[in-house]
Amino acid sequence: MKNKLEFLNRIREPELGTSKAASILSTILVLMFGVCIGVFREAVHYFSTNSTIWWQDIVKDLEFDMVFEKLPVWFMLGLTVAVCSQRPLKAAINELVFFIGVIVGFHLLPKIFADAEVPESTSKWIMIAAISVPLAVVFWYSKSRSWGSIAFDCLILGVMGAYCFECGLVYFHFTDMLMDMFNIVIIVLTAIALATGVIQVVVSLIGGVIIAMALGPMIQMPL
Repeated sequence: MKNKLEFLNRIREPELGTSKAASILSTILVLMFGVCIGVFREAVHYFSTNSTIWWQDIVKDLEFDMVFEKLPVWFMLGLTVAVCSQRPLKAAINELVFFIGVIVGFHLLPKIFADAEVPESTSKWIMIAAISVPLAVVFWYSKSRSWGSIAFDCLILGVMGAYCFECGLVYFHFTDMLMDMFNIVIIVLTAIALATGVIQVVVSLIGGVIIAMALGPMIQMPL
């Protein structure tokens, strides 16, 4: 066990100097962030069908509701929460707390304050929260300068690229310019969250493009 821990610590060393108060505060902030994201998701969904003010029309035209209907943005947010944690165990805790916050903001608060129906997708989100906990530990170790971590980052970005775009061995086919732009931004932000420097961002993105074209249209994972 000790040898395994030493091996993992060589990949990425945990930050052990954080005080208990700071650790609890960071988890509370993650919870609040999740609630805010959940409320924002519900708000853009409402504005997509009920726009009466000019700025609501802008939200509708930008298709934010469609962005939050897809998996990549949630994957990027969850991964960022995990890799920015101080330790792998804390990453798992923060990931669970984040998705609990999302469920509260998106599903429960509208029920409490607006008497809205609890969506049928609540059980799916609970499943996503449960699956994200062990994945958070894996993603925490992916933010490293080791070649294994960089290869794993390329794989993550490649899977995201294959999911977001119709692509093959020599092409990317763009169909919805606005949604494609959002997907590109999400993938780049994911690369930045995983990397430890600018060069690693570039290498990961190039590797991700190659892997995405190799995977092609095989990956289709609707949320």
